[in-house]
Amino acid sequence: MNLEYLKSFYCIAECNSISKASQELHITQPGLSSQLKKLETELGHTLLDRSNQGVSLTPVGEIVFDYAKLIFKLEENLYDDIKKVNADKKKLSIAACQNFGSFYFSSKVHQFEEISQDTNVTINTYNSSEVLKNVLNHDYNLGIIIGSEDCKHVKNSANCDHLDITHFFEDELILCVNSSYPKDTINIKDFLELPFILREKSSSAYSLIEEFVEEMGVSLDTLHVSFSSNSVNITKDSVINSSAAAFFPKSAVEFELEKNSLKKLEFEDLDSNSSIPIDYSLIKRKDYTFDQHEQKFKDFLLTI
Repeated sequence: MNLEYLKSFYCIAECNSISKASQELHITQPGLSSQLKKLETELGHTLLDRSNQGVSLTPVGEIVFDYAKLIFKLEENLYDDIKKVNADKKKLSIAACQNFGSFYFSSKVHQFEEISQDTNVTINTYNSSEVLKNVLNHDYNLGIIIGSEDCKHVKNSANCDHLDITHFFEDELILCVNSSYPKDTINIKDFLELPFILREKSSSAYSLIEEFVEEMGVSLDTLHVSFSSNSVNITKDSVINSSAAAFFPKSAVEFELEKNSLKKLEFEDLDSNSSIPIDYSLIKRKDYTFDQHEQKFKDFLLTI
C-alpha cells in the first residue's frame, strides 16, 4: 500500500473536504483526487462518498480511516523515539586546531564513535590561540592545540598556566610542491624563488615556520607569498594545481604523497632536519574535571 496515498485519504477525511486537504498538503485538487482514486482501486472499494456538504466515509472507508489513524500514530511514535535516542546521547564538542582537526583526527574520530555509541561528537576547528581562548572562556571543556607543556608557539601562551596540558601526538610540517616540480631537493636560493601559500600570522603553524626559516637566515617577509589560508584543503588543492609551495602536516598529506599528486622537498644545504617537528596536546581547564564521556575520549586520544 502506498502510504502517501493513504495519508492523502486520511487528510481528506479529517478535513471533510478535498479542497481543504489540497491546501494543507500543498497538492492540486486533481492530483489529490487521482491519489484517492488509485488507493480505492488498490483496495477494491470506494472509501469516500462526495456530496454538497463535503465528503463522508463509506463503511470500508471507516475501517481504512481507523487503521490509517493507527498507522500514522505509530509513525509519529517512531520518530519521537528516534529523537529521544538522539536527545539521550551525550554531546561532546571539541575545539581542535586546524592542522589536527581538519584531517588526521576527522579520519579517526569514527573509531571513537564505534566504541562510544552513546556519544555525539562535534569537531570545530580554529587556530591554536583561538582553541586556547575558547577553552579558557568555558565555550569548550576540551581542546586540541599545537604545542606541548610550554605552549610557546601559541599566542597568549601565558594563559596556559590555567590549563592541564597532555601531549599525545607527534607530527611534522613538511615542504610540499606538486609532483611536476623537477627536483626532489631544494637549496635556499631555490626556496626563496618559490611562490608560497602560508597559514595566517596568528596561527601556531606560522610561528613554527617563521622560526624554521629564520634558522636558515631567511625572513618570511622575503618570501613570495601568493596568499594566506587557514584551510588545509584550499592550500592543498592550490599547490596540486599550481607552482606554489606550502608547509603541510605530514599526517594531512600522506594520501597525496602516496598517490604522487604532491611531492615532499628536502633541503640540500641544511645541517638540521628538513621538516619541522610539531606536537599536539589535549587541553582542559585546571579547575574542570572530565565527565566519563570526556575521560573516555581522552583515553582514546592517547591510543591513536
